[in-house]
Amino acid sequence: MCWYWYIITIVISYFVGSLSFGAFLAQINKVDIFSIGSGNSGATNVKRVLGSRAGILVFILDFLKGYIPTLIIVKNFPGEDHLNIRLAIFGLIGILLGHGFSIFYKFRGGKGISSTMGGLLSIMPNTLVIGIFLWLVIFYATRIVSMASLCFTASTILTSYLFAYPKDCVICAAIINVIVFWQHRTNIVRLINGTEYKFTKKS
Repeated sequence: MCWYWYIITIVISYFVGSLSFGAFLAQINKVDIFSIGSGNSGATNVKRVLGSRAGILVFILDFLKGYIPTLIIVKNFPGEDHLNIRLAIFGLIGILLGHGFSIFYKFRGGKGISSTMGGLLSIMPNTLVIGIFLWLVIFYATRIVSMASLCFTASTILTSYLFAYPKDCVICAAIINVIVFWQHRTNIVRLINGTEYKFTKKS
């Protein structure tokens, strides 16, 4: 496959990722999502600001934003030597960069967990299953979304290797970790200081 396919894929995927459903939904409700709560347009902050239904909707849309483009690549490009997987990886990375640094919202955005999950479903489904299980365990034990998300992300490197996915997938998991951990840098500081936000059960 010619090198320009990878450039085309990552550029198009970046613009797809830049479509921020959370920011758009907040605009409809006349809210600047970037100035409230955690200051990002991800599902967690949308849920915090606009309520559960809005948060769930944004999660689903962001998940599909990662899933549909990568699935199209996996199903419609040649699979020899894992070229389709490699191209889908470039697509997912482009989506995450657009999601976190949207060209339409002054290079602001979300933290990429929902879109990562969507992309993993089409590229590394076994890794996703283990990661979601870990996310649920950590979240219900701590009620801290960021901790669950970071543990989920970190697990992808190990599980992509243990499930014997192509080495490109392990590299992809490492790149995803760099992007997600960077986006969670303020959360990490709060986790270290013991001041991170928790979701409390409503009575």
